[in-house]
Amino acid sequence: MLQIFKISGDSLYPFYKNGERVICRKIFSKTNIHINDTVVFEKDAYGLMIKKVKHIEKDAYFVEGTDPYSIDSRNFGALTQKELKYKVLFKF
Repeated sequence: MLQIFKISGDSLYPFYKNGERVICRKIFSKTNIHINDTVVFEKDAYGLMIKKVKHIEKDAYFVEGTDPYSIDSRNFGALTQKELKYKVLFKF
């Protein structure tokens, strides 16, 4: 299943700029997630977010933005694969 999202903010600048759109594929249990993949997920306190996977430990995915003030795993900890909703395929 594919989904289009519009980037809002600069947490992954210069990779993804405010206003750009990305096409993503839904993540399933068999989906391979690698370091430097860009993923979309939802955190209750922050809403829908997009970040890069920076570190993987077993079933724990540490995600970060490129902006030093980005809200990411440094704030809310690692994510499980079940929390990851989409994997970015490309931008347009």
